Amino acid sequence: MQTAVSVQLDMPQPVAEALLANLRHCLRLALTEHWYDDRYRAVPEQLRSQRILDDHPALAGHKRTIGALQAALSHS
Repeated sequence: MQTAVSVQLDMPQPVAEALLANLRHCLRLALTEHWYDDRYRAVPEQLRSQRILDDHPALAGHKRTIGALQAALSHS
């Protein structure tokens, strides 16, 4: 069983927006890098992103952090 980790960060909105943009950029680059790997070539395109995220937990963390930042910024 996996244990969840909760992290709370307080930062100014411009810093949060810059972090969000950077995380999106990094995630986009990483997904593009893995997209055409032989390992994923046989995976149907509609399932490929999720398979990459399943295989690379750090990228899944990027995606979850992006979601949390988007939610926090939409409420501010």
